[in-house]
Amino acid sequence: MAAAGKSYWIRSGFFSILERLSMIIFSFGAFIFVVRLYPMEIYGYWVLFLSATSFLEMARNGLIQNGLIKFLTVAESKSEEGKISTASLALNAMLTFFAVLLLIALAKPLSVLWDAPMIVNLFLIYTITTVIILFQVHINFVQNANLNFKGPMVSNILRSGIYFILMAWVYFSVKFKGMELPPLEWLAGFQILGAIGGVIGTYLTGKKYLVFSKKIDWDWVKKLFSYGKYVFGTNLSTMLYKNTDRWMLGAMLSGSGAVALYDVCIKINNLLEVPTQSIAQVVFPQGAKTAATGTKKEIKELYERAVGGILALVIPASIVVLLFPSQILRIIAGHEYMDAVNLLIVTVFFALIFPFNNQFGTILDSIGRPKINFYFVVCSATLNVILNYFFISKYGLMGAAYATLLSYGITFVVDQIILYKMFGTKPWNAFVYIPKFYVIGWKYVKDYLKKDNTSKTGNLRSKITENTIDN
Repeated sequence: MAAAGKSYWIRSGFFSILERLSMIIFSFGAFIFVVRLYPMEIYGYWVLFLSATSFLEMARNGLIQNGLIKFLTVAESKSEEGKISTASLALNAMLTFFAVLLLIALAKPLSVLWDAPMIVNLFLIYTITTVIILFQVHINFVQNANLNFKGPMVSNILRSGIYFILMAWVYFSVKFKGMELPPLEWLAGFQILGAIGGVIGTYLTGKKYLVFSKKIDWDWVKKLFSYGKYVFGTNLSTMLYKNTDRWMLGAMLSGSGAVALYDVCIKINNLLEVPTQSIAQVVFPQGAKTAATGTKKEIKELYERAVGGILALVIPASIVVLLFPSQILRIIAGHEYMDAVNLLIVTVFFALIFPFNNQFGTILDSIGRPKINFYFVVCSATLNVILNYFFISKYGLMGAAYATLLSYGITFVVDQIILYKMFGTKPWNAFVYIPKFYVIGWKYVKDYLKKDNTSKTGNLRSKITENTIDN
């Protein structure tokens, strides 16, 4: 992984981080509009709806994404690519149908558990969204398999951008034009329009990669399911891990106000996790290739380099949040959420541990060890549920933050032991790469600016030459 490797990391990481950053900006902007428009209780209901639908979306992606990317990456012919792609799309469709049935079945019970009657209508509207994004995620994953991160970036920016624009229109119409505050069902409808935009975007950028067979190869369906079932279970457990605190707050504490306060802190924390999610997209296909042709030492370096690159971006941002928690809360959510200052300080530490835990799973999945990752995440999620139950019972809202942080810490210790035994990784080696990433990043920026200036100078010289010849 010399010069070509650095080029891959910089180019792919740029598009992936730009995608995540744009999506975060749009979703965070939409969040600010929602949190400032709706009362805390109503916003809490919207949070519970989003966490439940994200749970299903991430689970489906887990069954489809890694298997499709892994097998397309090593496919030996166009014919084989077509069989894999068709089988994956069929599997995706079957899982989507199951998700729709599950949404309909759980709508009423969850509305009773969370004392949120509007959840029923929101779930029914979302069934349309989940069908539409079936095609978006498939084409996005095909582009990822071809190491193209620009197309999915365009697709996901369109999806989140359309939703953001519609929320901005509602916000300014209510605040300055006297429009009546719309029900949450409108927001769920906006998600449908965003999904349509995402499908159009990904088709236009990714149609050149689409290859299908004339019929479904059920052997490939079984193979993809067999590989993806552990990642599917892992994603389910991961989403359970990341949403347990909010769901249990909604069920154990009266009203959804506690959920709203907690979610505001998690939204800020999500900004810090942008590099983690972005680099995970880059690491997986590279890890799959390294596993096929590389050594344990190369996998070790891949993990440590990935974590180091994430921390290089996360640490400075985390320090800013720790220094100015009350100011950040006031700017983002308003005075109504100032009770969450101590909560925010605790949740910031999630972002410092999460890169190690997240890349642990990414590496295991990419080298064909999803079973180990699955059992590990299931155990971690179970531990998180148990800790949240006892800590929320004793400490209330702050208990959710303490429990999740403790759970992350225990998970970190165990996954580092596993990685050390498998590949010889050492967590402190990740910190060695932090200054290296700053140096490489600065060099990349300088080279880009130099190239841009050279290009402009060249264009100017061409125009001068043309004018001279004409005269």
